[in-house]
Amino acid sequence: MPYGGGPRLCAGSELAKLEMAIFLHHLVLNFRWELAEPDQAFVYPFVDFPKGLPIRVQRVADDQGHRSVLTESTRG
Repeated sequence: MPYGGGPRLCAGSELAKLEMAIFLHHLVLNFRWELAEPDQAFVYPFVDFPKGLPIRVQRVADDQGHRSVLTESTRG
């Protein structure tokens, strides 16, 4: 129970939430991303990704028109 409430509340839980919010903000505004394997099957009733969720990330053009493909990453 890493971020549970109670007498031993994790002091870093709010910092972790803030860091994740900032990361997602920059990911959504500055990058286009798509599934690297778009035909990967979903398992119901729980969504399960046996290979993680590989994505392809591409930076959105800035004011000078620069674009660059950054990485293809997989969790796990």
